[in-house]
Amino acid sequence: MVGVLLVHRPLLAAGSSSGSSSSSSSSLAHVLQPVFLLAWAWMSTVMMVSVLALCSWHRRRMQRRREDLAAAIQLSINDHIVSIPPGILPAPPVRLESLHSSRGGRVSPAGIEVPNIKSIEDLKDHLSIGSIFRMKRDWLRRELSKGRDGGKAEPSLPRSERRLLQIVVRRDHVFQDSYLQFASISDDDLRNPLSVHFVGEVGRDDGGVTRDWYSVLSKEIFNPQYALFTLSAADDYTFQIKQNSGVNPDHLDFFQFIGTIVGKALLDGCLLDAHFTRLVYKRILDKPVTYHDMASVDVQFYKSLCWLLENKLEGVDLSLTFSVDKENFGAYEEVELKEKGKEMVVTEQNKREYVDLLASWRLKESVEPQFQALRTGLARVVDPILLQHFDENELEWLIGGLPTIDTADWRKNTVYKAGYSDTSECHVIRWFWQLIESWDQEMRARLLQFVTGTSKVPFPEGFKGLRGSEGLRSFHIVRVSDSTRLPQAHTCFNELILPDYDTYEELHNNLTTAIFETGNQFQLR
Repeated sequence: MVGVLLVHRPLLAAGSSSGSSSSSSSSLAHVLQPVFLLAWAWMSTVMMVSVLALCSWHRRRMQRRREDLAAAIQLSINDHIVSIPPGILPAPPVRLESLHSSRGGRVSPAGIEVPNIKSIEDLKDHLSIGSIFRMKRDWLRRELSKGRDGGKAEPSLPRSERRLLQIVVRRDHVFQDSYLQFASISDDDLRNPLSVHFVGEVGRDDGGVTRDWYSVLSKEIFNPQYALFTLSAADDYTFQIKQNSGVNPDHLDFFQFIGTIVGKALLDGCLLDAHFTRLVYKRILDKPVTYHDMASVDVQFYKSLCWLLENKLEGVDLSLTFSVDKENFGAYEEVELKEKGKEMVVTEQNKREYVDLLASWRLKESVEPQFQALRTGLARVVDPILLQHFDENELEWLIGGLPTIDTADWRKNTVYKAGYSDTSECHVIRWFWQLIESWDQEMRARLLQFVTGTSKVPFPEGFKGLRGSEGLRSFHIVRVSDSTRLPQAHTCFNELILPDYDTYEELHNNLTTAIFETGNQFQLR
């Protein structure tokens, strides 16, 4: 009403006056101008608030969509703590009581003695390789549980109280998606428990999906399109770092990411389906290399070095100097192995030095940036000092588990449920093991991955040391009566749901179909 009176009072006055129409119009415009400004300001405010509200709604909507994508079914809220019992010491000739008093061993809250790394080293001459490795591995897990600083600073939250580190990836883009998400994760958050979801798949991650992610991702790092690794010269299944990986402009970032994944797997107690050459493990540990390590890199070059050392050079003109030609995509550069190496001729007296320098250059200097990046990523999760107590063989077992699958050990440590048993009367189980024994290592690995999420088994326990979402969990075979369905897997519990088939051929065909046609994806089968 106030606005109306302000407008109409001048109008009445203007109607009764004898002034000109131009004067009346000017007065009216003068009065209406602040009203229009006020109205414009009000409308602008309303529009701005509306836009902000719309943006906020859109952000909430996109957040809900991301959450729905990351959890097709409700993701696990509580992280299941894996209780790792201390290594059970066989009765050695050395008394552990004396080691406890002289070497600083400690006793766990449960009253079981937990040896430190010094006491373990003292036992290496009295126990088997497997027993020593098991003790060192358990020691590493205890050290990793203390935090990155070894528990010297204020202790971090217990694992069960830390928030989930949720990773959402596409199975056919697992490397790129994982790399992009890990790039924004802090070092401290890397210690949080993982919860992985594959886009378009239905699967609750109680541990099985995470193990499958580790397996799929570790295979993808060897994809030739990334130009990071190349096959070993000694075989067709182990990989070495590619000297010319620089063709990929992101190669150093990728190597750092791979090192982070290796460290995260060690922290989580998961195995990688990665087959590196022994040289890679030595370089990760920064162990000395020798010309013998060249055998896995270049067989012919290794044979040439051996010939050089085994034969006399007097009277032989090889035209060799302490330099080497470095090839870089067709261009060559002469690199000196030592100061003034171009002028120093290789002779009988200095040939061993030449071989050592040349091998060191080929095995170290030529790929040093890649290994530095790999170790930098590993150090984000695991203090490299902790790994110095392991040799390259033990590191391989830590990362990848057993290299072969022992069917006798598998069968011995399998549990049967719902009516199955490993007896002559149970024809399905008898056919199952007959089929497994007829398969090669690759097929056995595929079945093991189908059921457990990984093709590896722990060393040295073998199948006895298989783990599920809540700790130790043996391989299980569960009977169902519906023989028209395919076998199914519950990876979080290491369970194979095996129908009671009528013939060996049905078992063979359906199990093979389940392994290959489902693609080992977590979906309803």
